[in-house]
Amino acid sequence: MSTALSRRSFFKHMLAMGAVTFLTSPLQAKVTKLTIKYQEKSTNGKKCKECLHFLAATNECKLVEGKINPEGWCSYYVKAPKKA
Repeated sequence: MSTALSRRSFFKHMLAMGAVTFLTSPLQAKVTKLTIKYQEKSTNGKKCKECLHFLAATNECKLVEGKINPEGWCSYYVKAPKKA
């Protein structure tokens, strides 16, 4: 009987460790600037600072690795909705 409890305890701990690992890991890897045709300066009027993925506090993007120029642009651009 103690073997069953020991095995059960082991699997409970492994499940908990797996859940913690899953919940603390990013679900999507960031892509390189070259992959998404990032440009430091927008030529089409669309700018990173207006994008849904742009994080203004850190000048980073949720999808692209590295620092991002707020005046830049990439092919993942999605206009952020207006705040009410």
